[in-house]
Amino acid sequence: MVAKLVTWSVTLSAIAALSFVGGAGQGPADEPGESLERMLVAMANREYEDACRLTAQDGVPVDGDALTECVRTMRVYAEGLRPGAIQVLRQASVPDVPAKGTHVEIPGERIAGITQPFDEGFFELVRIDDRWYVVVTTS
Repeated sequence: MVAKLVTWSVTLSAIAALSFVGGAGQGPADEPGESLERMLVAMANREYEDACRLTAQDGVPVDGDALTECVRTMRVYAEGLRPGAIQVLRQASVPDVPAKGTHVEIPGERIAGITQPFDEGFFELVRIDDRWYVVVTTS
């Protein structure tokens, strides 16, 4: 359990942010920045299942038992942050990112309006069936 929380902390801290308050519940987008915004806004709104549906693990969208684990882990991670750190995600802005191939990284430092831990490291996204998912690791 502790190892999974540490992995989530590193994964989400090494990723970054968003801006699109109405994005929760819309599913993965055809642009990587938009998918990242949707995931982070859903997390900020405590809509953990919606946020997890925008993630992929081992090259496939999170579903089934992995979705249940993602929701549980994201809830524990998000609720352990300072309220201001998670709420600021609603104000962040992900820049347009050229999407070539099936993987893209978005540096946290390029995302306006976010704070630690989200401004550190990179968010990794993967294209699956022409939709972009935020890569997570829970093991």
